[in-house]
Amino acid sequence: MLAYFALTFMASLAGIGAFIYCLKKGQFDDVEDVKYQMFRDKEDE
Repeated sequence: MLAYFALTFMASLAGIGAFIYCLKKGQFDDVEDVKYQMFRDKEDE
């Protein structure tokens, strides 16, 4: 029972850590921009 609690706790810490990492890298700065990426012309093709 204690092993399940420890495993769940470690998994939740990993998820929170991944969220904080992405937050600091700027992944959530402009969430509306993702919708319009497919309409942009690709200049590098």
